[in-house]
Amino acid sequence: MDLGKNSLGESYCESNVKEPKLDNIRRCDEHNVIIEVGQTPNIHAFKVHSIILNSRSLYFKDKLRTITYNDNNVKIIKLANISTVVFEIIIKYIYGGTISLENINTSVVFELLIASSEFGLEELIKHIQLFLLENNASWLRLNFSRVCRTSLKDDNLKNLQQFCANIIAKHPSIIFDSDEFLTLTENILIFILKLDNLQMDEGKIWDYTINWGIAQTPSLPPNLDQWSDEHFLALKSSLQNCLPLIRYFQISGEDIFEKVRPYQKILDQTLWADIMLKFMAPNKTISSSNVLPPKASELRKNGEAYRIMGNYEESLIDLTKSLEIEANNANALSYRGATYFAMDRYKESLADLNKSLEIEPDNAFALKYRGAIYYSMDRYEESLADLNQSLIIKPNNASALRIRGETYRMMDRYEESLADLNQSLEIEPNNAITLKYLDSTYYWMDRYDESLASLTQSLKIEPNDATALRIRGETYLMMRMYEESLADLNQSLGIVPNDSRH
Repeated sequence: MDLGKNSLGESYCESNVKEPKLDNIRRCDEHNVIIEVGQTPNIHAFKVHSIILNSRSLYFKDKLRTITYNDNNVKIIKLANISTVVFEIIIKYIYGGTISLENINTSVVFELLIASSEFGLEELIKHIQLFLLENNASWLRLNFSRVCRTSLKDDNLKNLQQFCANIIAKHPSIIFDSDEFLTLTENILIFILKLDNLQMDEGKIWDYTINWGIAQTPSLPPNLDQWSDEHFLALKSSLQNCLPLIRYFQISGEDIFEKVRPYQKILDQTLWADIMLKFMAPNKTISSSNVLPPKASELRKNGEAYRIMGNYEESLIDLTKSLEIEANNANALSYRGATYFAMDRYKESLADLNKSLEIEPDNAFALKYRGAIYYSMDRYEESLADLNQSLIIKPNNASALRIRGETYRMMDRYEESLADLNQSLEIEPNNAITLKYLDSTYYWMDRYDESLASLTQSLKIEPNDATALRIRGETYLMMRMYEESLADLNQSLGIVPNDSRH
């Protein structure tokens, strides 16, 4: 089938269009099927041939089997819920096998997709979906509710379903906060709740699910204090297919108490007992079956928290699990890249950060860490390029300024180094690492008094920093303060005995 030609291929037979050009179709007066499209008084009759319909559409093949011929030896098919414009395109495609969508209004193309699915035209379904996604994504977003409702109830529209899933996962409020949320069909809500990469707090998901269930159960009193056991059972029945999709063990203790506890009667007793156990004794094994794993967003959040705490192995585990669910999440990639960097695994770090920046070129966090890796690899020009871009996006990021200041120092650009390091210290006045870098810059500028002041302040914050002690010892040496130099160098060696730089 040629779906790429710029011709509609006028190859069906209808009284007010050209005669068909297919060799195996005879003249219009030999038709044996009439398809009546539309509603009175605007019914349009298409005179067609069963041999073509049977060979090109399972829908019409099945339909024709159930219809008997009338006295004129013609079968009548009535299609009231499709427009004449759309059906005319469909029937031309069925006869000619070619279609051009470029000059058709997008809303008509979408109706054409729905009709193609109803008629079981698989190749046309795939073609129209790709056409819409590649050429009319903005229209799909503007008409998101309609697109979502249509695609999620039709398993033939897998590409559009994925389009909707991606948007809902990143921007859940587009559905949950819409005026139409409470009228969603159950299958759409279930589809959303099953998204492992849904970026919404689990406590909020519980709230929205409860509100949806209440809307589906009109017999419930408006005041929860007036509910009987029968009312809770009615809500449980409305939510029976949704409740198993809630990740209860990812809900905060506060939300469990304030949001879930009032509705505990709709939960199985064993589940509720395990929820209580989890918050009273987190290390105890729970007995509930079918406990859902954390969503990608929760794993990503946990992984970044572990990284900040210095628990790098745990960070890697959670971030890798998150990326197994959502492989192209730029933030998860940048967080894992930062974790690899902290573990001195530069090759893996660089791979993750490169991929993150391919997805989001203006990710300041990823740019900063890639700049730090380039610095650690002595690739100072590349480091500077990334850090400059990161600081354009977030000009007051103290750590980016600190790394750029140290990069400038390694490039012998001392004045620029001082400017960045001092600006970083204005934002984070007691950062020991920045103070140590500032000392190094002063040291190489032969400004030993200022170097000494920075190091002394740094060592007040981190008194057992062997590197700072070593550098201060060298500074004292340059200032001919030998006893102080010896004391610092000895203390440094006591912390790192095998440091060959002493």
